[in-house]
Amino acid sequence: MIEVSGLSKTYGRRRDPAVKDVSFDIRDGEIVGLAGLNGAGKTTTISAITGIILPSDGQILVDGMDIISEKARASAGIGWVSEFPSFEQNARPAQLLVYYAGFHGMRRGEARERAEDVLKAVGLEHALDRKIRTYSQGMKKRFGLASAMLSDPQNYLLDEILNGLDPEGMRYVRNLLLEFRKNGKAVLLSTHILGVLQDLADRVLILQNGRVLEALTREQMRKLGKPSFKLRTDRIDGKLIELLSVFGNVSTSGEHVVISGIDATDALAGEISAAVASGGYRLFHLSIESESLEDHFLQLTRDAG
Repeated sequence: MIEVSGLSKTYGRRRDPAVKDVSFDIRDGEIVGLAGLNGAGKTTTISAITGIILPSDGQILVDGMDIISEKARASAGIGWVSEFPSFEQNARPAQLLVYYAGFHGMRRGEARERAEDVLKAVGLEHALDRKIRTYSQGMKKRFGLASAMLSDPQNYLLDEILNGLDPEGMRYVRNLLLEFRKNGKAVLLSTHILGVLQDLADRVLILQNGRVLEALTREQMRKLGKPSFKLRTDRIDGKLIELLSVFGNVSTSGEHVVISGIDATDALAGEISAAVASGGYRLFHLSIESESLEDHFLQLTRDAG
């Protein structure tokens, strides 16, 4: 379990913090997604949890241990894949993993067996004789995940691990994420591929300018996928909102009114059209739409500036 409380980080003489008062937790058996535009603070947040940068303020606990005052013990429970992993380019994968395993106290025989297991888990058993420098970007990401899995840590921090994966690599990583959750691991997954977060994550944190704009639960993400009505009339006022509220949850988005939380059907569209006309409004547009997490994210970050 990872607990982040009031995390803030300002680099050097910068006036604006990279992250500001960020708080969340990742419970065992849970995948938490981290979404945000470039520069939103995702990598800084992950780097602070690993302990490689010191927070300006706040506290981070890994399985109850402070990442600063108990760094060695706390970081031992973390498997981390950075956005741009770097490895000894002339080494072969099993050779390098056996070397890494020594830092976890594994004997050579145990290390070789574990290296073979994790390389097979990420689908690289066919490329054991190749040097790391011949690997594609996606293969290097999968090798990074194999490295993170060596000691079977309780917590995983995965920064843009899906970038560069081909369909086969994506399948291996998705299956491993599901396996991590099934086995009670705590996973923080940062990615720009929001469809994956909508499918896999138990919660998603949306960051903007170093702050948490919104935290969505799985149930809230499911509701995003439900159809809704989007309409445009000659004007929007309190009377129109009240008139339409009998059909569902009413909100506004620019010059449009959105009715959600309903079973959007063509028949109901006819009723809404009639209600708008009876209220003295002109209806210019009415459509049935389904909002994805990506749609929601783009609208939210655009509105927040």
